[in-house]
Amino acid sequence: MAGVFPEYIFVLFLVLLVAAALSVFIFEDLLYVVIIFGGYSTVMSLVWQQLNAPDIAITEAAVGVGTTILMITVVTKVGRRPK
Repeated sequence: MAGVFPEYIFVLFLVLLVAAALSVFIFEDLLYVVIIFGGYSTVMSLVWQQLNAPDIAITEAAVGVGTTILMITVVTKVGRRPK
């Protein structure tokens, strides 16, 4: 794999992605879930960059930031805890 990061960091990124995906089911506070989603999107863009797909990495980063901001706005309007 001819990426920027060493292979063990790539494996760490994949472990972080799985941990973030599973942690969404643990937290009940919607703001925490949105923050985890933002982190997931950031790590996923780094994974795409490591896989030599910079166009997809840039798209993932842009869409991730946009949807995270939108979801934070919705959570502040709706409330942090589901009823």
